[in-house]
Amino acid sequence: MRREQIAFFDVDHTISRRTTALAFILVCMRRGYIKFWYLFAAPFLFVFYRLFNLDIDFLYRLSLPKLYGVRRSDFEDISRDAFERYIKHKLYPGALREIESLRTDGVRVILATSTPFEAVYPLAQYCGIAASDLVATQFAYTDGVFDGKLIGVPVYSKYKCRIIKNFVQRSGTDVQSCSFYSDSIHDLPLLELVGNPVAANPDHRLRKIAQKRGWTIKDFSR
Repeated sequence: MRREQIAFFDVDHTISRRTTALAFILVCMRRGYIKFWYLFAAPFLFVFYRLFNLDIDFLYRLSLPKLYGVRRSDFEDISRDAFERYIKHKLYPGALREIESLRTDGVRVILATSTPFEAVYPLAQYCGIAASDLVATQFAYTDGVFDGKLIGVPVYSKYKCRIIKNFVQRSGTDVQSCSFYSDSIHDLPLLELVGNPVAANPDHRLRKIAQKRGWTIKDFSR
């Protein structure tokens, strides 16, 4: 029996030129949920994350308490606003074509990102991807109100690798039947795990590794 083929996609800088979590934070600030000073700190934190392996757990511990008590429905509205305002017009056309081509060929496309589920769900909908095919960091709620904590761990690096291995097993396939598309050296464990690693818009470190190992390299900017 032919195993199901799955293509996993990172989101930020693989599908979107802009960072979905930062877009979400910007709208949270516009609505007064996060103080204005965070606007100045966020870019520096992002640079440290991209270049120096800043622990994403630290970023969440810093940010989550500021959003305690917000209703899930408000997060969903914030996320739609963030997508329309900052993300929709900054999507890589090549990534959208690749996703559509894969889905037409019967490949199951999964978005896998450390961004909170609510923040990235409008993008998934825009790509025609169901909520069940979105692997993202999960906020914890009680009676529809955010607890200030996560369910489990962020979908990031070693955690993302473990989460996706479990996802593949539950799907009844194997990792050699899967692809993973990412721009970032942070996703190297997953790229090494799957049968078809794709360096999409790769950063300079990932590009060097992809070239050395003969992996597919794609430029989605056109």
